[in-house]
Amino acid sequence: MIIDVLAFSPHPDDAEMGCGGLLLKLKDKGYRTGIIDLTEAELSTSGDIKTRKKETEEAAKILKLDVRENLKLEDCNINNDSESRLKVINVIRKYRPKLVMIPYLKDRHPDHENSYRMLKGAIFISGLEKFKTKLKSYRPGIVINYMLSYQFKPSFIVDISKYYKTKVEAVTAYKSQFYSDKEKKIVTHIALKWYFDVINSRGKFYGLKIKSEYGEPFFIESDIKIEDPLDFFKYLFY
Repeated sequence: MIIDVLAFSPHPDDAEMGCGGLLLKLKDKGYRTGIIDLTEAELSTSGDIKTRKKETEEAAKILKLDVRENLKLEDCNINNDSESRLKVINVIRKYRPKLVMIPYLKDRHPDHENSYRMLKGAIFISGLEKFKTKLKSYRPGIVINYMLSYQFKPSFIVDISKYYKTKVEAVTAYKSQFYSDKEKKIVTHIALKWYFDVINSRGKFYGLKIKSEYGEPFFIESDIKIEDPLDFFKYLFY
């Protein structure tokens, strides 16, 4: 199966938070979408692998994903080593996505930063013909970074107003992690009630910048080509 859009998530729930709106929007446009979780988040303060797996399955249904897999790398020990890169390379060569989404290079959680480095290397190596695996070489044409804890100056912002409510449903499927009616022995900062006030405010903040209700920010290392500035920036006319 060819997957048009593939998001790599260090832990189950990261992709939902960082690019869930865009995944929903592209799915609605007819593209095949998927998420590859790097770890099972086995070191999470709340919940366990079994619970997290059920929550992940529920979130995948809400996002209407065509594919979701877990590479089972070690939580809090993601390394830019040959074994980890090979797992990613095999996934890329298997699904041959046009667009890949990965975390931004700087973030609060070390796994997010380490994932960026490892994924960037694997994506590049995947396109090398002389790097032999059972699958043919392939490199995605588009790689973009999504935002998690730390903010960055986005290259572009996607209007996700129509999909924001469903994105939140996908995130809150992880009841063991976020604020919910599920009792927690230790309440982490993401499980506090006000945490979603921050998330909602961020969505509205980036939405305001593009004159939309909600926006999702992304960064791309490539320069952006514009053929017709009048048409491209028409949303600024009102």
